Amino acid sequence: MTDRMQPVESKRVRAFRLGLIKLIPKFPNNKASAQSLEEKSLGSLLIDYANWAIRYVAPRPRKVIVEMTASIDPRWVSLKKDIDAFLQKVERGEDLTPYLSPKPRTRGYTPAASTSGPDVDRWADKDMLLNAMGYHHFHPSMTVEPAGFAQPIKEVLFAHVTRDEFTVVGVFDHSVFKSEPWQSLTPERERLWQIFDERLTRHSPHGSVVAAPPIARSGHSVYFTYLAMNYARFISNLDKRVDDPGYISSLTAGTGFQLPTKPKWKWHLQYLDLGLFEKTSNAFLVFGKGPN
Repeated sequence: MTDRMQPVESKRVRAFRLGLIKLIPKFPNNKASAQSLEEKSLGSLLIDYANWAIRYVAPRPRKVIVEMTASIDPRWVSLKKDIDAFLQKVERGEDLTPYLSPKPRTRGYTPAASTSGPDVDRWADKDMLLNAMGYHHFHPSMTVEPAGFAQPIKEVLFAHVTRDEFTVVGVFDHSVFKSEPWQSLTPERERLWQIFDERLTRHSPHGSVVAAPPIARSGHSVYFTYLAMNYARFISNLDKRVDDPGYISSLTAGTGFQLPTKPKWKWHLQYLDLGLFEKTSNAFLVFGKGPN
């Protein structure tokens, strides 16, 4: 009876799910961690993927906006040469991965963050400030080391990144990341929260109620939890139609796309853009777009 109630997973969906498990860096990187992901539904797995993938920034040209909270900082002047070079890369749409934290390369998911108990670290596989504020942080050093990362310096840039804009909100030292229970915020961390609160309420009428982006008890962003579940439902509903040439033709009408004689479509995520990829034609049909 139980088997009859379980949805039948196509080979294409299974390959997609196993591909995601392979992509997400696990720690510890062992069979138990992989099995923990293998036991999840597609929706739950996509939540873990989104939690990891959002820590990166898709390479595309963006308009750079510099908030006064960044430009009036004395460190902006002292770092101007490197910052200007970095922001030129942003405008050109270059890959910004070398300037991000290296942690997501090895610390994408750990089963320990999902266990119960008073000592569980929910943030072990998450970027707390990114999930809470939507701000990425970058190391604006133009010296890239052999391992592929920008040379560490004392300062980091925080920015709000969308698909079209890159808004720099401030320059901080690494004490901005310090957060100990029952202790006062460091001056840098307090300043970041003040900047966030000001930007969040900037265009709100006086006396109105403003809600910050909600975070689930698990530490995941509610926005990306919904995104993942919507992607899972979309895949479940559409997968059975993918092999219908007539349906694919209706999606690509007017684009000049020539359907191969024997197309082999697979579900694919490019950062957080969801679509179908066909290897022979190198076509990517995008159905859902991520935030950046």
